[in-house]
Amino acid sequence: MSGDRKIISAVTFVAIIIALILFEIQSSVGIYYWDIFLYVNNAMKMAHLGPGDALYLPPFLPAVISIFFRLGFTGEKVVFAVASAFYVAAVIGMYLLLRIRFSELESLAGSISFASFSVVLSWAATGALDVPSIALSIWAVYLALLGRRRDSRFYYLTFPVAMAAFLTRYTAGLMILPIGLIIFTDPNIRSKLSDIVKGIAVGLLLYLPFGYFFYRNIKTPFPFIKQFTGTATGSATSINPGYSVDSLYYLKHIPEYISAIPSSDYLKVINPSLAGPSPTAFIILALLLGGFSVLLWRNRDIILSAQTNKKVVFLLVSVVFILTFGRISFVLGEVLIVIWALSILRITGGEDKIYVDLAMAVWFLAYLSMHSFHPVKVDRYLITALPAVAYGISLSINQLSALVRWRHASDALSSMVVLLMLSSAFYYMAGMPEHYAVVDAEKEAASWLMSHDPLFKDKVVASDRGPAFTWYLGDYVFTRRFHPQKMEMCIEYFCDLSPDYYIFNTEQTQLPAGYRVIYSRGGIAIAEKIRP
Repeated sequence: MSGDRKIISAVTFVAIIIALILFEIQSSVGIYYWDIFLYVNNAMKMAHLGPGDALYLPPFLPAVISIFFRLGFTGEKVVFAVASAFYVAAVIGMYLLLRIRFSELESLAGSISFASFSVVLSWAATGALDVPSIALSIWAVYLALLGRRRDSRFYYLTFPVAMAAFLTRYTAGLMILPIGLIIFTDPNIRSKLSDIVKGIAVGLLLYLPFGYFFYRNIKTPFPFIKQFTGTATGSATSINPGYSVDSLYYLKHIPEYISAIPSSDYLKVINPSLAGPSPTAFIILALLLGGFSVLLWRNRDIILSAQTNKKVVFLLVSVVFILTFGRISFVLGEVLIVIWALSILRITGGEDKIYVDLAMAVWFLAYLSMHSFHPVKVDRYLITALPAVAYGISLSINQLSALVRWRHASDALSSMVVLLMLSSAFYYMAGMPEHYAVVDAEKEAASWLMSHDPLFKDKVVASDRGPAFTWYLGDYVFTRRFHPQKMEMCIEYFCDLSPDYYIFNTEQTQLPAGYRVIYSRGGIAIAEKIRP
């Protein structure tokens, strides 16, 4: 137990150090990503300090941030600090989850790997929802495992934490699959049903204030239903950034998500797929491939002795899943994944450790299937699946070490992976930019407008990046963009608003007719309406 405490302390120390470095980098760069501005504006709205009009978005993280805003701690650094805290919680939770199945050092290797994945580092301190949501998801699965293995009263926490993950990012609702597998494959489930039902009730209670918030502001307590329908049908257009019909997009770029080449280009930092993989990525992939091969080899007797009909079902479901991957609604894909997992349980006879391995496999495949099906592909989306990859690293170390007749093999291999991934992480962070010119230019433009026209809040202001300037100006800024595919409609929409000022990126947007530029610097211009 004392060894565990030392390892947990080491994991926490490393996570805090990385979080502090990322916090400093992000504080220098500032906020750039569109969605993050929506979330922080919602937080300002919740704190009654500013406007926010995207209140259909997941509310949990904005609600947490709004608490600090109400206490008088405002500004971007609060957003980055809260996000960094969730990152630390994710790494600690990852270690504890892995420790249920693996040794101390094997769990250390997996948790440090998760902490060091390039795509996690890229987004950990930005204020985006992905890392906070996955942190809560990790803890929800860990608590579910405790509920099954130690005390069913842990389910009182499992479902509220899972609900918080869902309210942080709606796609976290897929965590019901691995959690459900953990619960419903428990041979003692009947004696635990009462605690499971109570846990579900507590989770629903957590939703009530947020459901009321939704109903009061947007007249529906369940705004995520529309998003779920759109995701299930794969509805999106080529106007969406990241639009891609390549169903293998995420599989192709897993090397970059594990370890990407450092870049001083901020767009390559937040999109590691643009940077290319480092040699570390291929070493880790080789480790995973070797580990899974050994796992199959060591279980060959179980596989060969299984009844033919059970193996036929497994092979049939596997083939159908592979052939339809990314081509059918992800809902059907999730059904196939569950049947696939149950077919493996039938083959193995419910061997003691298999349910944990299967829960992690379902976790990975569920998110990979959903995101691969949806036509909008964004690197950060696959952060949801990376805890399962970290689990795979610990599992591979465990399996490969079992082949070696040296009792320190696992510790040695784990230590090598820890050093390799930490080297990758610090090398990657060392290459991150300290500034992003576009963010600096937007802030300067906002400051200039406030100085130029102190009464700008009485005017109508629009921008091609409305949420960003809503945050900078502290007043609502309309979003008006000009898409080449829908130019006529966009012009009509713009003219109906007829803003007094229009702030735009000169490289992406042309000066609208009837306006003159009164400010232009760093690629950001402010145009004023020409009055007769």
